[in-house]
Amino acid sequence: MGPTYDIDLDVVARNARAWAAFAGVPVRAVLKCDGYNWGAPRLAAALEETCEAFCVADAGEFFALRPLTSLPIVVLGAVDVAQLRDVLDAGGRPTVATRDEVAIASAWATQSDRPLALRVGVLPAAGWSGLDLPALAELTRPLAESGARVEVWTHLTGAAASSDQTARLDQAVDLLRRAGVDVSGLDAGSTFSTAERSAPGSAVRIGVGLFGATGGPHVPGVANAIRLSGRVVRVDAYPAGTRIGYGERVLGAATRVATIRCGYGDGYPKDADGLDDILSVGMQYTLSAAGSAVPGASVGLLDERTNLDAFAANAGRSVHEIVTTLGAAARHLEER
Repeated sequence: MGPTYDIDLDVVARNARAWAAFAGVPVRAVLKCDGYNWGAPRLAAALEETCEAFCVADAGEFFALRPLTSLPIVVLGAVDVAQLRDVLDAGGRPTVATRDEVAIASAWATQSDRPLALRVGVLPAAGWSGLDLPALAELTRPLAESGARVEVWTHLTGAAASSDQTARLDQAVDLLRRAGVDVSGLDAGSTFSTAERSAPGSAVRIGVGLFGATGGPHVPGVANAIRLSGRVVRVDAYPAGTRIGYGERVLGAATRVATIRCGYGDGYPKDADGLDDILSVGMQYTLSAAGSAVPGASVGLLDERTNLDAFAANAGRSVHEIVTTLGAAARHLEER
């Protein structure tokens, strides 16, 4: 009786290829938060042949994903020193931020006789992992002595800040190289900054873009991969002037209205009305201009025609919130 959720994994894979073509560098698929709540294992399986690496938030996500893929896995956040050797043993690419972490990684490389690849973050804003330039300067000597190949990364948090954040990234790279650190690459591009062509780097991190979001700019070949549909419970005809749903909204003309079993209690945003034929969204039911719909029919509320960015903007929510909320709702339904 309730709504039906799905993720088109073929579209997800095509999106990854489209992002790589657009950026001109390999894609690293961001699968944090269990693949934006849509299931990291199935997304990883769909992307194994199209991405250079996967990105996760922490060591817990790393160890959950590691048995499922042969690709490198980047750990974006800090790794507890008690787990650092295990992450390196399993082929992870951790971010380090302290002398102790560099020392542990260096000892691991010597004892295992394996090359050492580390990441260092440049702090873009409060709440992100990374170091400011003075703290990074304190780490240059141990990094140089470790012999590690070091990838320098940051996150561009918005168009207004991107120039300053990119400048700090350049300063960090210069600081490291002057100290003799082997800087192996740059990583600054995520979905929105890549779409805006504002991020330097030898690879791009694509997360919400795998589902079809771009932040607004057109990226050829990127399409919505999320599918949400609800069943029509009934169809009623109402005259012009009839109030519809909540608030003071009225029908401007005589309208056949379909009541669809899906609402904001199912993850469909309450303020989605006004987009396409949606008239009002309640907790469990959405009212839509019926068109040719009949009771019992399935109506697509999100499909391949949906522009995710426009949909999110119309609902007054971030596209990340739309994707993760629907993923959580889909998971909840599967677990019932």
